[in-house]
Amino acid sequence: MSTFWEGLLSSSISLAVIGFVCKIFLKHIDKRELESFKNKLKYESDIKIKEEERNYDIRKTRDLEIGRWGLTLLSAANGFLGRLCYIKEQRGLSSDQYIIDSTKFYLCQYLFWAQLFRKNRDSSVFSPTNDEMLITELIKNISITLRENTLGLPCIRSLEQQYIGDSLNINGGCMTYKEFIDVNVLSQYSALNDFVDSILNDNNKEFINIIIVSFQDLKSGFEATLQKK
Repeated sequence: MSTFWEGLLSSSISLAVIGFVCKIFLKHIDKRELESFKNKLKYESDIKIKEEERNYDIRKTRDLEIGRWGLTLLSAANGFLGRLCYIKEQRGLSSDQYIIDSTKFYLCQYLFWAQLFRKNRDSSVFSPTNDEMLITELIKNISITLRENTLGLPCIRSLEQQYIGDSLNINGGCMTYKEFIDVNVLSQYSALNDFVDSILNDNNKEFINIIIVSFQDLKSGFEATLQKK
């Protein structure tokens, strides 16, 4: 074979070998890049899934906590608010023993849940969010309304409010109306008796209006929070 053909054949073989090696190398590089890309996608997907699970757990816990207080604190506030609105429209209730007893219970029940909210709300969920601060401030406003007035009428002072709330505590829950009546809870407690007598007095409708406003504010604030669920 001539030198020319030998050189050509040798060059062709060399090029073929180089091409084969390059092809294998490129396939190897492509495979590594593909694996790297797939791993990156999986990592980002796992991060996103974990973040979504975390956000879901936070929302679920928040919804449960807000729902818990909606069924207790808000319900108790609505109960007393409804009674106040009824008293406002009626006359001659001061001699009705049922109205006297049930009005005391509605108020005491609210004070129990307000006291428990201050002590036992889930601060990891309910604080220091705007919702928590708003509700706490509205509860504080009610407390001020009950303990202060410029009309010279009986008040329930801060520690008296706490005492009343604690008196209805049975193993962390609020006693029922039946229990309240059967054991005569707070029946001789003058701070409660004098206050309820004053709001049942037909001449004190102005004071009732003041209390109604503070409870309506709490109702509106809490319902706005529930709508965010």
